[in-house]
Amino acid sequence: MPSASPPKLPTLPPRPPLLTAIVVLVGFEVLLLLAGAVYLVHGLVVEGSSAPVAVVSLVALALLFAAGLGFCGWGLLRRSAWARSPVVVWQVLQVAAGVPAFSGGSPWTGIVLVLPAVVVGVGLFTPRVSQQVGR
Repeated sequence: MPSASPPKLPTLPPRPPLLTAIVVLVGFEVLLLLAGAVYLVHGLVVEGSSAPVAVVSLVALALLFAAGLGFCGWGLLRRSAWARSPVVVWQVLQVAAGVPAFSGGSPWTGIVLVLPAVVVGVGLFTPRVSQQVGR
């Protein structure tokens, strides 16, 4: 009985370093969302709130967005085409949230929000990354 060799799986070309950096930055954004949720819970527990339902709703929303963005980051890591659009939308929202921080007296918050969003947003449309993700 001849031994059957297992079928060879198609191999993907190596992942561009920029795509890896984009996934790392998306992971950083997930961590920022989780840190924001922890900060809100801490404020609710330690300092109290006049609107605890609103705080709990914001925490739930931050956790939901963190889970969704993390899932999209995982999709980008796997080079799934569906993951690019929601990540781009999130980058636009993050820039919209970060730009007012520059004039509001907290430029470091603006930098932490805007800089990764711009790098990810622009990086997703570079030819090498588009070729890898847009298949």
